Amino acid sequence: MYLNRLRKMLTENNENYLFPCIRDLVANGLTLERFTNEDNIPSRQDITQYIAAWFKYIGLSSDECREWMTEYCIGMLSVISSSSKSRIRHSTKGNIKYIYKSDVSFDCKCEKNRFKAPCEPTCPIYEEMAHRAKESEAADIVELYETKVEDRVADEIAPIKPSIRDKYNEQFEKALEVAQHHLKKWVPKKKIADLLNESGFKTRTGKKWSYSILANELKKLERNIDKERGRNNFHK
Repeated sequence: MYLNRLRKMLTENNENYLFPCIRDLVANGLTLERFTNEDNIPSRQDITQYIAAWFKYIGLSSDECREWMTEYCIGMLSVISSSSKSRIRHSTKGNIKYIYKSDVSFDCKCEKNRFKAPCEPTCPIYEEMAHRAKESEAADIVELYETKVEDRVADEIAPIKPSIRDKYNEQFEKALEVAQHHLKKWVPKKKIADLLNESGFKTRTGKKWSYSILANELKKLERNIDKERGRNNFHK
């Protein structure tokens, strides 16, 4: 029914442009049996824009497209849509308006068309579309390669982020010097921890000082000093 109506709209100049893929979509809609569970199933909107782009490509007006397409979308494509008839009608008009006002061109991708519709080498635009498909694939490969190179270069030149301990190491060493200075003056460790916090000093991991943290760090420092003294005495 829809195919016969469409044929009546075509003139002698464009009747040869009823391509196999278009003919199949018009007569059968989307044939779901051609898709696997892993495939990305095209939507009603995808088919609408595809056929609208074809209308535009062969020189039919947006009014002619809208007059035929609205009934086709409601009658044939509603089975793959959960929208109401009024919603489909409104959406169809919007898609047609978008195609005719934009620079979107008809690009079928030949045998690799997303609808898995039939494609034949005898199609009048097969060579043109096959060439365009190869150019598109080549461009995609180049873009993918350039993206990988850019990512690799970015990884190579990206600055190495210092660890938390490296970040606070210098001021941590200074904090221990201040703590030792106060210890020699018999200042309680709890008071020293408060003084370090008031002065803005952080622990080796960037935390606030507490009595227990200060006590542990001072013990570690004392052990390291004793080890160093032992090594020096051994070599004398």
